[in-house]
Amino acid sequence: MTATHDKNLDPITFSVIMSRFHSIANEMTITLERSAWTSILALCRDYSCAVYDADNRQLAMEDALPIHTTSLGLVLAEISRTFEGDINDGDVFICNDPYRYNTHVGDVVTAAAVFVDGEHRFWSVTKGHQMDIGAFVPSSVTAAARNIYQEGLTIPPVKLFDAGKERKDITDLYLANLRYSELLHGDLMAQLGSIEKGKQRLVELREEYGTEEVLHYSEEILRYADRRMAEEIRAMPDGVYYGEGWIDSDGVDVEDIPIRVKVTIADDQVEVDYTESGPQAQGGVNGSFATSSAAGAAPFMYYINPDIPHNQGAIDHIKVVLKEGTICLPEYPASTSAATIVPSDMMSDAINKALSQALPKQVLGGTARCANVPQFSGAEGHDGEPWGVMMFNNTGASGAASDADGWPLFESHAAFGGLKAQSIEQLEMLYPLMVDTLEVETDSMGHGRQIGGPGVRMAIRSTKGDMECITFGDGAQNPPHGVAGGLRGCGGGQYVENLATDHRRYFSASGQVVVKPGERHVGISTGGGGNGDPRERDVELVRQNARDGWISRETALEVYGVVLSDDLDPVVDETATTAKRRSMPARDASLVEPLVPSASTWLEENMRDGDVYLLNPVE
Repeated sequence: MTATHDKNLDPITFSVIMSRFHSIANEMTITLERSAWTSILALCRDYSCAVYDADNRQLAMEDALPIHTTSLGLVLAEISRTFEGDINDGDVFICNDPYRYNTHVGDVVTAAAVFVDGEHRFWSVTKGHQMDIGAFVPSSVTAAARNIYQEGLTIPPVKLFDAGKERKDITDLYLANLRYSELLHGDLMAQLGSIEKGKQRLVELREEYGTEEVLHYSEEILRYADRRMAEEIRAMPDGVYYGEGWIDSDGVDVEDIPIRVKVTIADDQVEVDYTESGPQAQGGVNGSFATSSAAGAAPFMYYINPDIPHNQGAIDHIKVVLKEGTICLPEYPASTSAATIVPSDMMSDAINKALSQALPKQVLGGTARCANVPQFSGAEGHDGEPWGVMMFNNTGASGAASDADGWPLFESHAAFGGLKAQSIEQLEMLYPLMVDTLEVETDSMGHGRQIGGPGVRMAIRSTKGDMECITFGDGAQNPPHGVAGGLRGCGGGQYVENLATDHRRYFSASGQVVVKPGERHVGISTGGGGNGDPRERDVELVRQNARDGWISRETALEVYGVVLSDDLDPVVDETATTAKRRSMPARDASLVEPLVPSASTWLEENMRDGDVYLLNPVE
């Protein structure tokens, strides 16, 4: 396919300038990673960098998080509206307000206006998830928040730099409201350094090619993605498709809140309608306008050919419809603290359910929805100061595609594999923690012709006093779904275990507990949903999975129909396997399961006499 329909544009220059925009976003990403102070940014990369034009249209992002970049233009537009007529060379803006089109208060946007020839031409933007934002508990994501005031400091669009001069009063106000203020000041400076690098490179691009040339090709880059996206959507079957899933809880005491989607595909446009979803939550698991908009668009970004730029030209083909007062768009001042993952992950999964028959080659099985991503904190770290860390080592897995197994340590649709797990050595060096176990959890995935990625088991304890654990997420009692006859994931769960008595306090995907000396937190994350009939899985892959402990020998026999020897490196009995598979009933290729809420049986299979279960605890 030719890059452009404009005969006056040179395709080589087009390709070079488009690649330069992506290179600029990538350099911004690396700059932030290498200069950030906290592990959540420097090691886990819970941030995104992007380049926008002055009309708030995304030109390029690189290695970023879909929940950020698919909606970042919304908050930029809000900044532009707020400061209309007062955006000047050297201005840098900051905002984290979810009711001003940001994702949630934990995500802080820093944006530099880039001027060329005295006119505002571009934005250099970062969005970073902060370790703390001043909430009533030591976490920047808490399902226990009953309103936005409990979430921490809310920042409307304000200038952090005014015509190149720092507003130190704003910086001081920001830092005065945060725990770990020295570290978070370092993170803020890293974000500012990243956008300054983007600004520098954009100016250099203009100096090399000229202002008009760069602006002309910028428009064509958007038109190119628009044309490519239009062709991809036209190839999808027109129609109206429905999907439904359930949120585990509202963060307080209501369970199985429905997410209902109606997807309409017509010509080259898609409408994603969530207006029939359940009522807004009491706790912090409501969506914001930005996260819900991103959740509705993001699946279509991975349905399409991967070499199509994920810029505004592609994004604008998807319209997301929301209804105020639902869990997808609550009324102010409802909390949206966990909005980037709950309900947005299920909103994306509901689309995959809806389109499982229409787009069987593109649609994934259900994905782990950020369960078992604990944030630990304590009063005294290695240096005697309070400490905190958000963990991505215990995350769940992605669902299987029609032709590929799912990924382990996927985390969520929100991040789509873009986050990193810290090394155990880094964790134990930086924080007063001891990791007892980190291993693949056998039979945690959804089984199928292609299997969901496996979940993991992680056991961790404090080496210095009490450790507060705050978790947030979903997908434990409503596990990742299977498609095309594939099976659901296990759902997983978490508990605090007393090492002396072996007593366990199980608790839901969202909660706040204290892990005392002599106790440890154990998280078992769910694997992703399977895809296709398990009887059709390659026999050698089943043998390897059983050998490696991803599945049990019993599952190999009863689910996959593969008969193995008892050897450590098992041998397949091919004759017995053929007979076993012929005797097994075929699974319905149109089946999406589960069809009912609270389908996970993990708790009843793992809880013992004397154990307790706590729904959304606040200890």
